Amino acid sequence: MKTQPDILVIDDDKDLVETIRVVLESQGYEVRRAYNGKEGRLQIEKKIPDLIILDVMMSTDTEGFDLAYKLKQSKDYKTIPILMLTSFPSSGMVEKGPEKFQHIMGEEWPVTEFLEKPVNPDDLIAVIEEVLAEKKE
Repeated sequence: MKTQPDILVIDDDKDLVETIRVVLESQGYEVRRAYNGKEGRLQIEKKIPDLIILDVMMSTDTEGFDLAYKLKQSKDYKTIPILMLTSFPSSGMVEKGPEKFQHIMGEEWPVTEFLEKPVNPDDLIAVIEEVLAEKKE
């Protein structure tokens, strides 16, 4: 029996997490949830997901980035694809982003893809399928 990809959604917006869960489960994905970076890390340690959907800003403005960097520095977790959700346009983060993101701009991004909120479900599914297909190669 083929197991479906396991996706971990980490976001402090419980309504958004639930919406994403419903959308992904309707496509046959297994979905786990966490509502902050600490819960997310515990979920990852329990079982390494095939993909993580991660919010940038949770209890701190950079909590998502902080977790992503820690994961990318870990030999056990560095290959997990991360889709970063943000309500702050990614172009604005680079061109006119607030000072809190400036320390990140010169470094390698620890994420596979950025998606702006609100995310279109069809776009989300397409990006997930693309990223998981690349991971298999």
